[in-house]
Amino acid sequence: MILAELRNRFQFEKLLAKPAGRQFIRYVIAGFCVSQFATLIYSTLTLFAQVAPLKANAVSTACGLCAGYVAHNYWSFANGTARDDPAKVGRFLTSAFLAFVVNTAWVWLLVSALGLPPLAPVPLMMFVTPWVSFFVNRHWVFRAA
Repeated sequence: MILAELRNRFQFEKLLAKPAGRQFIRYVIAGFCVSQFATLIYSTLTLFAQVAPLKANAVSTACGLCAGYVAHNYWSFANGTARDDPAKVGRFLTSAFLAFVVNTAWVWLLVSALGLPPLAPVPLMMFVTPWVSFFVNRHWVFRAA
């Protein structure tokens, strides 16, 4: 058991030794918080404010977009030169639009097409869409370090 724990710790240290590994850990933490924030807004709007799921998705995505840009630009993918150049902002907005389209597809498919409850797309919004966003952000929006 102790040997397995040491082996796991060594693997984690190998991950942290690489810039991409550190970025991934920061992205997971920031992305988890941003996803929780956006999901809370979506859930609150659909459950308590009786907002239609597709409209709630648009509002929650807009809120997550603002929080996500700040978190990822200044922390997750920070390389010491974080500045808000128009090209990066444009790439981020395009990336966010892609995530919005993916989340809208989950909402439409599960809620509108299959008639499932409004919270049915939440697991996909929290665990699938962020993977797509990480690769787009790392390799295109914030350029891999």
